[in-house]
Amino acid sequence: MHTPNGKIDILLPFLGYQNISNALAASALSYSINIPLKKIQLGLLKTPVIPGRLEPIKLNKNIILINDTYNSNVASMIIAIKILEKMPGYKILIIGDMAELGEKSVMYHKIIGNIINFSKINYIFTLGKNSYEIFKICKNGEHYLEKYKLKKKLKKIILKQKINTILVKGSRNMKMETIIQYLIKEYKKK
Repeated sequence: MHTPNGKIDILLPFLGYQNISNALAASALSYSINIPLKKIQLGLLKTPVIPGRLEPIKLNKNIILINDTYNSNVASMIIAIKILEKMPGYKILIIGDMAELGEKSVMYHKIIGNIINFSKINYIFTLGKNSYEIFKICKNGEHYLEKYKLKKKLKKIILKQKINTILVKGSRNMKMETIIQYLIKEYKKK
């Protein structure tokens, strides 16, 4: 950040380009009330990550988990896909239904399927009735109605890869956080 009083490097502790404008707004406000640049820098670095909102969790040296289970809509789904594309290793997307989309729900799920199809995501798991529309379009994935079977297949895929980045996303009613809890229990080094 460049100001008339100097410049500082900013490092944000969370994922997503959409957070840059928020950080800039907070910095500008802080600067306008004479907060020292070092305090602005430290404040941004220590900004807490909101659980379930693009929350990065390092499970071990080979697995990064991104918990984006707080909720889901078309815009946040597109952002999550773009973030996963830029992550290291084998990219796995576990996606549940997007709820409350009304009569255009099928169309929106198909749009997401097309975006995923042209992304650099290696494998996709879909879960739920509406996400079946995503699965039908995607070339590399599987659809499940039950989380138990999904977890078994996921474990097999993880074991085959050296480095994995796994992003889990879906609307609240899908209870996708249970997959997060399973992965943490299964892989997190104590």
